[in-house]
Amino acid sequence: MQTVKKALAALLAIAALAAGAFAAVGPIGSPGGPPTMDATTITIAFEWAINVERGERGLPALYIDQVESSQALAWSTLMAFTGTLAEDPRAPAAIAAYDPSWQQESENVGVGETPQSIEAAFMASAPHRANILGAYTHVGVGVVVANGRIWITERFYR
Repeated sequence: MQTVKKALAALLAIAALAAGAFAAVGPIGSPGGPPTMDATTITIAFEWAINVERGERGLPALYIDQVESSQALAWSTLMAFTGTLAEDPRAPAAIAAYDPSWQQESENVGVGETPQSIEAAFMASAPHRANILGAYTHVGVGVVVANGRIWITERFYR
């Protein structure tokens, strides 16, 4: 029982941090003012939000895979550079190159003006929500902020 209480307390703490991070964001920046959040902070907020959504449904947290995060960042950078929102057709091969035991992968890509709008769109979309809540063990998140827009890639695998 004590372990369950500690796990619940940890989950609530993570949920509070994620909620606070998203609540404090607002637009990326105001005219003439500095951005309210940078890409690294937004990335961490999305990682937290994914695991909060999973935890609220009794699902285990995903391991934040730094290799996959760097590949997701590279893809987000390419999307921002080209102005094209698309899934990366090379993602399965990239995962297989460093984790030959992988079994399944999926990817969410998004673009928007606020982290809240992107997260809400992901959770309102059945396929994107299924990826977030799927039977995965790892996630990599890459965020680029360019021209007042947030470009994000979330890669899930097991």
